[in-house]
Amino acid sequence: MSVTREKILELAEELILTKGYNGFSYQDISTVMGIKNAAVHYYFPSKENLGTSILKTNIQRFEEMVENMQNRNFDEHQQVESFMKIYLKSNRENKICLIGSLGTDINTLSEPMRAELQKMVGRIVNWLEAALEAGRSKGLFSFQPSARDQALHILSALVAGLQLARILNKSDFKNIHQAIWEEITPHANKQL
Repeated sequence: MSVTREKILELAEELILTKGYNGFSYQDISTVMGIKNAAVHYYFPSKENLGTSILKTNIQRFEEMVENMQNRNFDEHQQVESFMKIYLKSNRENKICLIGSLGTDINTLSEPMRAELQKMVGRIVNWLEAALEAGRSKGLFSFQPSARDQALHILSALVAGLQLARILNKSDFKNIHQAIWEEITPHANKQL
């Protein structure tokens, strides 16, 4: 992948996380990078193409993260903790996640982008469900609903928590994060 293409992807993702998908244009990218709009269009003929590429890149990153955790023999607690730390980092950087940002624009996204977003969310929920169920069977987690319902609850809390923390107070997200752990761990006094 060319360096320019990679930088365009990184900058566009940053803009989605800070301004929203409908809140930026190719002009924003070309101005920051000091290139012409035509150069952005060369790599990404349409904004839809750019957005779809960002989603595909994020799906690949997620898959690599899961594979890396498995290769390092992380137990399910460590895996869920690592996943949740991504949201802590986003909160520190005053960003919302890609799911939350694009979710608000779902009605204006193209069908290919909606399909990639749904694929990404589905993959995350399925992985989280499996990790929670396996962790519960080992006594690492304790919760009442089905693992799928708990996974949906956790992801919803993380996504919405980042948005609320931007509105209210960044430190509120730490409380949301801690409440999730207290809800699913047998020993609520665990501090992460």
